[in-house]
Amino acid sequence: MSNLSGQVAIITGAAHGIGRATATLLAGDGVKVVVADIQDALGQEVVAEINTAGGEALYLHTDVGSHADIQATVEQAAAHFGRLDIVVNNAYWSARGTVEELSEADWDRSMDVMLKAIYLFAKHAFPIMAQGGGGTMVNLASIHGHAAAHRYGVYAAAKAGVINLTRSLAIDYGHSGIRVNAVCPGWIMTHGVPDDPELMRRVAAMYPVGRAGQPVDIAKVIRFLVSDESSFVNGHAIVADGGLTAQLQDSLIHVVMDLYKPQP
Repeated sequence: MSNLSGQVAIITGAAHGIGRATATLLAGDGVKVVVADIQDALGQEVVAEINTAGGEALYLHTDVGSHADIQATVEQAAAHFGRLDIVVNNAYWSARGTVEELSEADWDRSMDVMLKAIYLFAKHAFPIMAQGGGGTMVNLASIHGHAAAHRYGVYAAAKAGVINLTRSLAIDYGHSGIRVNAVCPGWIMTHGVPDDPELMRRVAAMYPVGRAGQPVDIAKVIRFLVSDESSFVNGHAIVADGGLTAQLQDSLIHVVMDLYKPQP
């Protein structure tokens, strides 16, 4: 997308998965990318890949659970490239368990990384964006922000918070030329997903498109949201889940019955 050329983007959690796919996709459109992550070797690998392909990228070690790290990343990105146009809040950390099983430290760390980091990036990045004429932010929410699942309490709470914080930021900063949207992915095949043929068979059956998502599927939605192609889209959470949440549960019952009926 030609209108993106020359813009500067911070992408958190960009060492792998959706973040990496987004970094390489945007770099191919001429965006100068800041790869922000705590996995230094993988992050540097992404930067090398982008630079070798003719793009421009910078790695910054960034723990998004740290206010100081977030502020430093925003300031260094703007100082290095001379501007800041895009922030993609993708970094992820979450503990799984019921409220009895979760420690308070795990709850706090999950909230810091998935939700508080968005507030802090907006706090430090938006004044720079506004001074430069505007910008965009995309926050990674989840279909778990719309519906709950067993033992995913803190994840669901954080992702629901991401959706409403996205709306609030869009309202507060739209007149400053800053658009804020979220993406709600379904099952995405990232590095943490086990290579289990039976699991993939179940996922393919549950998802109306017949497959799990790939990181690039979400990266393309993010690219749309940061481009001028979405110039009138603001404050929304775009669901990209292959149709999973479009179906009623009675449809899923038939899927389960078909999956486990005796094979001839």
